[in-house]
Amino acid sequence: MKTNPKEKASVSVGLIVLIGIVAVAVISVIWWVGTYNNLVRQENGIVAVHKDMQNVHASIFNQIKSQGLSVEKYGAMVTEALKVAVEGRYGKTGSQAAMQWIQEQNPTIDPKIMEKLQVTIEAGYNKFESVQRTKLDRLRVYDDSIDSAITGSIAKTFMGFPKKVTDDMREVVSSASTKQMMETKEMETIDPFAKKTQ
Repeated sequence: MKTNPKEKASVSVGLIVLIGIVAVAVISVIWWVGTYNNLVRQENGIVAVHKDMQNVHASIFNQIKSQGLSVEKYGAMVTEALKVAVEGRYGKTGSQAAMQWIQEQNPTIDPKIMEKLQVTIEAGYNKFESVQRTKLDRLRVYDDSIDSAITGSIAKTFMGFPKKVTDDMREVVSSASTKQMMETKEMETIDPFAKKTQ
């Protein structure tokens, strides 16, 4: 039985169309899965950095608090040693010989203790800032993905993103003075010796 050329052409066109539909379907599935997995990875990264911020803050707090207590205890011990030394040498009323006190060797507070505490505070703040900056960078990349025209619309409408990234995670940990500066748009000169801290 002979096949006519028109039938051959229509079978070929049908086969090409079928292959095209299958190819588009496969590419669409690959794109869908890849996009979904990429957004899940981005969200998991943001959640991990957000938790790391809490971990870093707890570590900073514990280090500063424990070193501060050590400095306080050491200061109290030196003060007590001074008191005992003075009373032992001069009696409870002390001596009127001021030059005698200056010339003698008496217990002192080692400035290295305060320097170590200051280094710990500075390093802690720097580490916290670094982790927060990492979170902000990850949020920017994520927002670029879900705010894009086609991918973002599909991710929000059909994939249900955002899934894990909450408004709370988008908040920046800051100081009261920084928040005030952002509201008033005025930056005050920082006095490092001011008693009030914010």
